Amino acid sequence: MAAAAPTCRAAVAQVSVDVPQGKTKSVRLRRLPRGAVLGVAISATGALRIALVSAAQLKSGKPRALFRGAIDRRVSFRVVIPEGDDYYLVFDNRRGDRPVAVTATIEAEKGKPEPAAPPRGKGGKLDETRTYSVPRA
Repeated sequence: MAAAAPTCRAAVAQVSVDVPQGKTKSVRLRRLPRGAVLGVAISATGALRIALVSAAQLKSGKPRALFRGAIDRRVSFRVVIPEGDDYYLVFDNRRGDRPVAVTATIEAEKGKPEPAAPPRGKGGKLDETRTYSVPRA
């Protein structure tokens, strides 16, 4: 009797985008759950700046990117999604001197659930009692 190896459910998408000189383009990643592991591999025909930003951060005055970088031809990265939300993969060619063709492969896997934190009592101390049994010899 053969046993099958456990499989991890992942969603994979590939997108191609042409980013004109002096412009930005973005790809929306809808409803990414908290704790999901996102792997992104990007290849481009020229230099670009890239960022991964949540929808909530884009609405703020000073958005903070979950990932930010510059590429010439290829880059890949992995991040863990801190909060469930829509996210945007932004391709920035505002400083470019020619259009850039981009292909991005995006893979999202459901992450391991994080254990719930114990409740906090007054003064920030843990409001929890732990008991241990000592084995008898």
